[in-house]
Amino acid sequence: MKFPAVLSSLACGVFLVSGVCFAAEHSDPQVAVSQSDVDRWLHVWQNRLALDEWKIEARIVRQNDLNPDTLGNLKWNSLHHTATIKVLDPRDYDMPPAQIPQDMERTVVHELVHLELAVLPRDGSPKVEERVVNRVTEALLGLDRGENYEARLAAGRVQPKVKHADATSGAAARAK
Repeated sequence: MKFPAVLSSLACGVFLVSGVCFAAEHSDPQVAVSQSDVDRWLHVWQNRLALDEWKIEARIVRQNDLNPDTLGNLKWNSLHHTATIKVLDPRDYDMPPAQIPQDMERTVVHELVHLELAVLPRDGSPKVEERVVNRVTEALLGLDRGENYEARLAAGRVQPKVKHADATSGAAARAK
């Protein structure tokens, strides 16, 4: 192995530990968010929200597995207490790579809050429910992260733009 190749491999290894790896050609960085990261967030927040009676699976999926302009979704079965959360793959995000892991965790929390509300009657507006879920999600994350946490609901902030691979498929998810 030549010296520059060794340095490139070493640099990639160092950046992988911090969550970002740059290719030898200095191409766009790739975010290192694994299924185990998503599973860890799911476990932590499922416990915090006392959803222990639920068997919940979380999966990283590509944009064409979600509705357009969404970052995740939730499907549940109240009878069997099972649920599946889909979380947008980092490759489909259009935001700074360093912000993607935090946003993916936010999606997991958001969908778990929807699951908490699943026991309530569905006679309200989906937009009203979405506003409530967003506010509760941001409050929980703010309590977890402290006063330096930047809530997505702050004035002038909108949800991250999503790269569209296929705008025709997907299931219900987070609304703006």
